[in-house]
Amino acid sequence: MDVAFDRGVYLPQLDLWLDSLRKRETSVVSHAHSDHIARHNRPILTTGTRILLGDYLSRSEPVELQYGEPLETSDYTITLHPAGHCLGSAQALVTVRATGERVLYTGDLRTQPSPINEPAEIVPCDTLIIESTYGRPDYVFPPQEESIATAMRVIGQWLEQGAIPVVLGWRLGKAQEALHHLLTAGFPVVCEEGVYDVACRYESAGVRFVGKYRVFDGDFKDGEVLLFPPGRKSRELIGHHLPSRRSVRYLELTGWAAGKGVKPWGRGRPGDSSLPYSDHADFNDLLTYVQAVQPKRVYTVFGFPDLAAHLRTLGYAATHLGKNATPGDQAMQMPLL
Repeated sequence: MDVAFDRGVYLPQLDLWLDSLRKRETSVVSHAHSDHIARHNRPILTTGTRILLGDYLSRSEPVELQYGEPLETSDYTITLHPAGHCLGSAQALVTVRATGERVLYTGDLRTQPSPINEPAEIVPCDTLIIESTYGRPDYVFPPQEESIATAMRVIGQWLEQGAIPVVLGWRLGKAQEALHHLLTAGFPVVCEEGVYDVACRYESAGVRFVGKYRVFDGDFKDGEVLLFPPGRKSRELIGHHLPSRRSVRYLELTGWAAGKGVKPWGRGRPGDSSLPYSDHADFNDLLTYVQAVQPKRVYTVFGFPDLAAHLRTLGYAATHLGKNATPGDQAMQMPLL
């Protein structure tokens, strides 16, 4: 099965798009993060993803599938399987009717257990299209429980010092995992409006957060922990409302904290403390997943090309698709031209 990449993954023999960023008649939407979606006429997604997208697809005719439920067409069958990344995140297995070939697109993948997401499923396939966000050997994460234990200890110390702790995590997915861990540790949490809205959508899908959390209204009480997305707007909002006499300390949970100076776009980490915790698979997890699904062919997307290069040393026919493809990747694509 040939695979192309143009602001989304394309299977030309089936005329099927996967996570296209341009509006299409039909496209699989693996999950609700903005770098994987567009207002397709007929998006194929899970119910969890539909809940998160809300009115975004109000003019579309979504095809909602439960995990494992088949969508039959004359040319292929699609089933969606848990990806472990966030609520509703799914891997798409496309089975070609004419040949029986199984093509698996992982979308954003997280193979370590999550406290609030369906665990990722290992899906055997012939052709694997796998994300490589952390597809570089620098990015190997410590055990999740170690990072979380350190985060809770640091937050407790900041509170004892009279500081206001702010935990930074992306509005959809990472923030809700942080919310779960903070509440489990006994901290009352104040959420930025978008983080709070997504948490409520998680709860409407059946996820339960045990503890006290509320939306940020400009007020702050001693002992509370703020939970905001990273970025300048969050800092400006916090700075505008919180007393200047109180020190504000920022803690970021991010997989980029594991890297040894190799980060996309050369960006530094903005927190007072940055701990390696991610809702993506790290380099070793990606390798383990490839070996588990036993593909004949591998394409890597959305990240570093190093993963594909390493897979070639292990004997896999592996190609990285995208702007940062290497000469080795280009050579591997020659048979497709």
